[in-house]
Amino acid sequence: MNTQNHHKNIVEQFTKQASGYSSIRSHSDSLEKLIALSSASRKDDVLDIACGSGIVSCEFAKYTRHVTGIDMTQGMLDEAKKLQLKQNIKNITWQMGDVENLPYDDGSFSIVVSRFGFHHFLNPFKVLSEMKRVCKPGGIVIVVDVSLPDSKIKKYNEMEKNRDCSHVAALSLTEFTVLFEKVGFKNLNTDFYSMRIGLKEQLEASFPSDSEALKGMIIADAGVNDLGINVTKTNDEYSLHYPIHIFSANN
Repeated sequence: MNTQNHHKNIVEQFTKQASGYSSIRSHSDSLEKLIALSSASRKDDVLDIACGSGIVSCEFAKYTRHVTGIDMTQGMLDEAKKLQLKQNIKNITWQMGDVENLPYDDGSFSIVVSRFGFHHFLNPFKVLSEMKRVCKPGGIVIVVDVSLPDSKIKKYNEMEKNRDCSHVAALSLTEFTVLFEKVGFKNLNTDFYSMRIGLKEQLEASFPSDSEALKGMIIADAGVNDLGINVTKTNDEYSLHYPIHIFSANN
C-alpha cells in the first residue's frame, strides 16, 4: 500500500474509533511505568508521537514543563483536547502532522514517546530515526506497543488486520531489538505489562472487516494462545490479554 492510501486508511479508522478509544479503560493502564521509566520532571519537554486521544500526553503534562502531541487524525486530536480540558491541563500543544517527517528541530525534546503507534507505521525505521533526531543528547526515547515472539506474529497480524484495516504489522521482540540497533541506539532497556480488554468491549470499540470471523478466531484461541494474547474465558465472558512491551534507550 502506498503512503497516501495508508494515511487515508488511518484517518478514516481513527476518526471512527476516536470516542470509543478513550472509553477502553485499560488504555490508561501502567502510565505510571512510563513516568517512572522516563524520570520525568519539570525540566522536561516531551513529544508524544501519534498521540491519539491524548492519554499519554495528559499524564506526562502533570509531571513535566511542556508536552507536544502530534497526530494525523483531527478526530483523535479533538478527543485529546476534551481530555485536556477535563483534566484542566494547560501545558500541552496539539499538532496535526506526519510522524515520518517531524516538523521540529534536532534535539528539541528531552523525552520522546510513542505508545500503540508503531504497528500502524509503514516505515518504523524512519519514525524511530525521527524520534532520535528530535531527542536531545542524553534524553530518552520510549516506544510502547504490542510485541510478541516471532512464532506468534503471523496469526496475531491476521487477527489485527481484520479488526483494524490500518494495522500494518506488530513487530516481534526480535524485530524491535534490531530496529533500535539499526537506528543507532545502544543499551536498549525493556519492560512489560499485560493489558486486559474484554472481548465485548474490544468489539464495540472496533470496526472490523468481518466481525463474526474476528470473534470466532478469538474465541477459538481460548486456552490455545496461537494469537499470543492469552484469551481467557470466565463465566461466558472472554478476555484478551495483550502483551505490551516498553522499549527505551537514552539518546
